[in-house]
Amino acid sequence: MIGDPLEMAAEALHSAAKVLLACHVNPDGDTMGSALALGLALHSAGKEVTLVCADEVPLPYRFMPGSDSFLRAVPEEAFDVAVALDCDGERRLGSLAPAVRRAPCVIEIDHHTGTDRFGDIVAVDSTAAATAVLVYELIRLLAQPITADIATNLFVGIMTDTGSFRFANTRARSLRIAAELVDCGADPYQIADHVYETRSRGATLLLGQALNSLRLYQEGQIATARLTAEDFESAGASDADTEGIVNHVRAIAGVQIALLLREINGKVRVSLRSREPVDVAEIAREFGGGGHRVAAGCTIPLPIAQAEERLLDAARRGLQRAHSSPRP
Repeated sequence: MIGDPLEMAAEALHSAAKVLLACHVNPDGDTMGSALALGLALHSAGKEVTLVCADEVPLPYRFMPGSDSFLRAVPEEAFDVAVALDCDGERRLGSLAPAVRRAPCVIEIDHHTGTDRFGDIVAVDSTAAATAVLVYELIRLLAQPITADIATNLFVGIMTDTGSFRFANTRARSLRIAAELVDCGADPYQIADHVYETRSRGATLLLGQALNSLRLYQEGQIATARLTAEDFESAGASDADTEGIVNHVRAIAGVQIALLLREINGKVRVSLRSREPVDVAEIAREFGGGGHRVAAGCTIPLPIAQAEERLLDAARRGLQRAHSSPRP
C-alpha cells in the first residue's frame, strides 16, 4: 500500500529542478535498478538528474539502460533533493554520505528494517520485496509512463532481491508488478541472461579461489569462504566481481549460515546469507551492518583472520538463537 511518506517524496521530487540519486556501496541489482528507473522517470519529467555510486557497476549489471551514467563522486554543485535508494542507513552510502546530507531535502526509499535513518522524508516499507517495488509505486505517483527501459531496470531490482522469485519475500504484490513490467517491455530471458550468465574471467577465478578456501563449522551448519587482497590481485579482479559467490556457499546441503569475507583496502567486507529461521541481519548489526533476515552485509576494520573469528562467534550465537526461539 502506498503510504504518506511516498506521497511526500513524490511532492518533493515534483517541486525539484535538480535531483541527486545515490546507490549504496557494493551495488546490487535493486539499488541500481531503483536509481536508474527513477532517474529515467525524473528526466522524462524535465528534471536534471545526477546518479552516483561510490563503487563501480558490476559487469552483470552494465547492460541496464543508463548504467554508464553513474558517477563515483558527487559533483560540487547544489541539488534541490537527494534520494538514497535501498541504503538501509547513511553508512551504506560510503564516501557519498556527506555530500548527500548537504542537500536541503534528503529522501530515503528503502525496504530494509534498520533504524539508522537520516532522511527528511523516510519512505520505508519492509513488506516490499525490493526497493524497486516502491520506486514503481513512486513513478506511478509522479504520473510518469513506465517505458521499456524503466521496466527493465525495475524488473532487475525485483528479480534479484527475490532471488528470481524464489525467496520467502516473494509475494503477490511483487509478482503483479513484475507481470506489468513485462507488459511494458521488460524481457525476463534477456535480463536473466545478463544478470546470471555473464561473468568476467576475473569473477570466475575469484569463485574458484573462494570455494577453495571453504571451511565448515558446527557440523556443517556454518560455512565460510574468504578472498584476500592477493586473491584479487592474482585474478585481476575487484570487489564488483564477487557478486553471487556467497550464494554458492549457501547452496551446500546442510549450511544454515554462509559467510564470504573479502579483504578490501585494509578492511574486510562481509556478505552473509542464511536459510530460515536464521536471521543474518541481526548478526551483521553486531558489526555496524544490516540487511534482511536471509541476506545482509557489514564491514569489519580488522585483519581477515580476526574478522573471521569474530564472525564465527556471532554466527554461532545467531544459530543458537534461531533454534531456541519461535520464528517471528
